Amino acid sequence: MRLIYRLAREGNGSCGSMGVKSIAKHLNESGIRTRDGGRWGVDAVHKVLTRTTYIGRHRFNTKYWKTRERKPEAEVVETAVPPIIDVAEFEAVQTLLKTRSPALTAPRIVSGPTLLTGICFCTACGGAMTLRTGKSGRYRYYTCSTKARQGETGCKGRTVPMEGLDSVVAEHIERRLLQPKRLEQLLSRVLHRREERAKSRATHITELRKRATEADAKLKRLYDAIENGIADVSDPMLKERVTELKAIRDQARADAERADGSLDRLAPSITPQS
Repeated sequence: MRLIYRLAREGNGSCGSMGVKSIAKHLNESGIRTRDGGRWGVDAVHKVLTRTTYIGRHRFNTKYWKTRERKPEAEVVETAVPPIIDVAEFEAVQTLLKTRSPALTAPRIVSGPTLLTGICFCTACGGAMTLRTGKSGRYRYYTCSTKARQGETGCKGRTVPMEGLDSVVAEHIERRLLQPKRLEQLLSRVLHRREERAKSRATHITELRKRATEADAKLKRLYDAIENGIADVSDPMLKERVTELKAIRDQARADAERADGSLDRLAPSITPQS
């Protein structure tokens, strides 16, 4: 699951963030199968990327059994489960999914071969700048789409080398936008949510350990009662109580260890260098 989220946010190392179709293709080509041993499809990947179970909120009773229609939100039941994915990472992926939605952005703009597709326009006529090549593809340019269709009678806009314009835009973003102080402001809400989540997780771990300690203390008192002849060891209710307390203690310890491990796996601190 973590791999799918990483592909959605960062890509596979040879490209940027990947859409659900690209992720499904990558998983299948890598020989990674679903839990049932099947191949990945767009729907399966999308469900993984949007299911709140992975951030600790499992929802059930969401659809009518016969019609498969969604039930009113008031009828949906939500229960807490151990999280696998960080909330901030989950929310970032939801934002990426929305920006890639065909209803908001055309697929050619999301997955097109040019960096500035859909955001670069001709200053002369306002038409979109499109890709044009020369010398059998050796040279690549941004050209006004109006000029490309109608010639200079339609627009006298410029043709700009793609590499040069891409570099200028990237350098401007790095110099003006990607400054540590500005990014710190943009990420302040994410940092705050992560800090609150870490505090909440630490409190939860403390409660689990307290529950295990209390169950252990109750077991000790029962054992003392048996040893002192106050309780009858053959009493079936006593046996049930001992079994119940052991289960509570062991489950609380296991949950605390798992939660403690997930706390250690929180994303690294965001520093000016990172």
